[in-house]
Amino acid sequence: MSEELSNAYVTGFNRNILRTTEVKGGKLRSKVKLATGDLYREEGVYQRMSGGGLPSKKTNRFGDSPVSESDYSRRRVSRNDYEDGQFMDWSDIVRMSTDPRAEKLDIMLQRFRRQEDIIIEQALLGSAQGGDNGETATAFTAGNIIDVQTGGNGSNVGFTYEKLVATLKKFGDNNVDIEMYRPCIVISYAQWQDMMQQDEFINFDYTGARPVDNVTPTMVRDYMGCDFLVTNIVPYMDTAGTGFNVLDSDINTTTGSWTDTDDTDIRACFAFVQDAALLEINPDITTKMTERGDKGFNWYAYVKQSLGAVRMEEEKVIAIPCDQSPA
Repeated sequence: MSEELSNAYVTGFNRNILRTTEVKGGKLRSKVKLATGDLYREEGVYQRMSGGGLPSKKTNRFGDSPVSESDYSRRRVSRNDYEDGQFMDWSDIVRMSTDPRAEKLDIMLQRFRRQEDIIIEQALLGSAQGGDNGETATAFTAGNIIDVQTGGNGSNVGFTYEKLVATLKKFGDNNVDIEMYRPCIVISYAQWQDMMQQDEFINFDYTGARPVDNVTPTMVRDYMGCDFLVTNIVPYMDTAGTGFNVLDSDINTTTGSWTDTDDTDIRACFAFVQDAALLEINPDITTKMTERGDKGFNWYAYVKQSLGAVRMEEEKVIAIPCDQSPA
């Protein structure tokens, strides 16, 4: 069989490239506030304003004008530039009997989406630059970490109904209005499995409509007013479940996910509302294709993006440590 006929046979048999396992990202962008920063600067400072209390009771028809105060502070976000590129070998089209260019570009785009999710998680769980000038490091509030043993009768456990209840109570204790913004709870597939094995989540005796009955099997929506986001891009905690591994050194650059550097097997699942964090992007994912005469006239695909994120409100992020191998 000639090469032309062989290629035609293979193309007719399978016109698509069968991709290996791909951990996809880019799930958190729609869950946080977005901002477009100045293209010509790498840092932005955003105002935070708060003011609780009650209005003054009027006791005189023509009394002095009431005056109340609002507190101001700032949060600083720093953008970093990311880039990637691949050559599109023209001979691949002949050798593979299919055009791999679109597939290669899609794989690169997934890398940027994974990076975006990791940056948002670092912002939500890490240290934020706050204070009057956005120059003071503000650590994650230790009081916003649910006990890893909640619902475990003195032992570390995975994701439990009791942890969900404790999380919602913590939002209430922090005076967070979860009716304005629905809480989003980020878990890995291990915690999704925990939910599928607990009656409170799947038994009609506890809920009138099971949250798992929808088109996408791993999407759990509208359970106690919460959305669940299931992803393997979830960081880890220390042995006690009280500290986070959200440093760049804890990222596996090969898989594009977090590494359990302390071998604790405790996931740092977390819950937040939309205005808890701000994601600044400029420019967004931008692609450029060009023919490189210095590289055998092969086509080269280049992708770039500049982004950064910062936690805006400590009260609106709750960490939920979940042991993936409870004793």
